Amino acid sequence: MWGVRSLIPAIGGLLCLAFAGWLIVAGSPEDRLVAGAGVCVSAIASAILLTMRQRLIADDDGFTLRGPVGARHVTWGQVVAISSPTRRRRGLASTSVELDLDDDGLIVLGKTELGADPVDVAQDLRQWWTAGR
Repeated sequence: MWGVRSLIPAIGGLLCLAFAGWLIVAGSPEDRLVAGAGVCVSAIASAILLTMRQRLIADDDGFTLRGPVGARHVTWGQVVAISSPTRRRRGLASTSVELDLDDDGLIVLGKTELGADPVDVAQDLRQWWTAGR
């Protein structure tokens, strides 16, 4: 099971509390508007991140990918390839897990979404995939 680390939604919650404190002490209507918007945005972002605590769950049948509005189950028979490419852009390297599906779908998951090293996750998923085929 892989997902967003608990520290990230906690930071969003603290940010929401900071905006709420600013909303209480704000004097001008403009400050209250900005602080209120900050409360709303940070609360929504934290709630979405909490739903992604279990972003990817693998088992013998396949894997389940959870998002803010639901979950999608994919069987191992639907998976064509699993890779973890590293790409460079503007001097920064990033590695992700890419899951190619038989319906020409591509699922790309990064380190922040997985809460773990994408190379290790891809290796674990390949083991499940070879055992499940």
